[in-house]
Amino acid sequence: MILLYESPSQVESTFSFSDAVHVDEAYEYVFTNIAMDFHGFAMKESGSEKKKRSYLMMPNFLSSSATSLEKFAASTMNIITAVPALKDRLKVTTYHKEHVDTERRSPLPILLVEWL
Repeated sequence: MILLYESPSQVESTFSFSDAVHVDEAYEYVFTNIAMDFHGFAMKESGSEKKKRSYLMMPNFLSSSATSLEKFAASTMNIITAVPALKDRLKVTTYHKEHVDTERRSPLPILLVEWL
């Protein structure tokens, strides 16, 4: 299920859910979402008014380890930076119920993929 929210501040947000449990499933989910957004947002000129955020909610993936979710996000960013068309175009942020920073706590594991 994918929900779309378009705010008046020129930020389009999508919210999607995955029942991924294993790392390979999570990579597939993340990169499928990136591929769906690629032509609409990565191909735009830098400085375009419209911004895109995808909140990828994975309640069953690393639900008891915020540190492991951050390592997964770092690995995802390593893959992203290896792709020339995506390099410097995406940012990945994690939210987790066990996160040390209270502003990044969430009831379930979330990866925020943001087009820059």
